[in-house]
Amino acid sequence: MTVSGQPRRRFTTPSRGYLVAGGQSSRMGRDKARLPYRESTLIEHAIGVARAASADLRVLCGPAKRYEEYGVPLVEDPVCGVGPLGGLYGALLSASIDGRERIFWLAVDLPLVTFDLLTELMAGLDRADVVMARTDRGFEPLCAAFRTEPALAAVRRALLSGRLKLTSALEGLLIQPMDADAGVFANINTPGDYDRLGRRGR
Repeated sequence: MTVSGQPRRRFTTPSRGYLVAGGQSSRMGRDKARLPYRESTLIEHAIGVARAASADLRVLCGPAKRYEEYGVPLVEDPVCGVGPLGGLYGALLSASIDGRERIFWLAVDLPLVTFDLLTELMAGLDRADVVMARTDRGFEPLCAAFRTEPALAAVRRALLSGRLKLTSALEGLLIQPMDADAGVFANINTPGDYDRLGRRGR
C-alpha cells in the first residue's frame, strides 16, 4: 500500500506506529474501521498512511482481537473499561517490551491526517516527552507521539489514581503542541459525518 505522490520517510530510531481502532462505534451503529473509504476502508487507508512513516505498525483492537484480516499485528487493551487510556497503556507497554523508544498513534477515523504530519510529530520528540497535534479547538489527543518510558510511567500512575482522561493522564510530562489546521482533524463518528467526509473520499 502506498501514499500517492509522496516519498516515503521513516525513522531509524527504534520507533513504532499504532492505529487506534478499538472503539465501540456506538454513534455510527457499525464498525467504523471497516467503512468503505476511497479504494479500500478507513482502517486500510490509515495503515497506508502510518506505514509511510513507520514500517513497524500495530493495531490497537480494544478488549478482544479483531482486524486480523488486515495482516497487521494486534494489541489488545490490557486494562478494559477505561476508554482510550487502556489502548494507550497497551501501546506503551508493548513498545517498552519490544524496545521501541518512540511511538505515534493515530485514530483510524481521522482520514485526512497525512504521513508528513506524523513524521513531524515524531521529530518533535527530540525536545519533548509528548508531541500532540493542536488546533484552534484544542488538543487532538488521538494524533500524538510519545517517548515510551516517561509516557508509560505517567499512564500507569494515572490508571492507579483513576485519572482516565488522556490529557490528565499525561500531566507532569513535557508536552509539545504541534499546531495544525482544524480541517485535517475532521473525524467520522456518525452516519452524518460519513456522508460528509467518508463518501466524499470514495
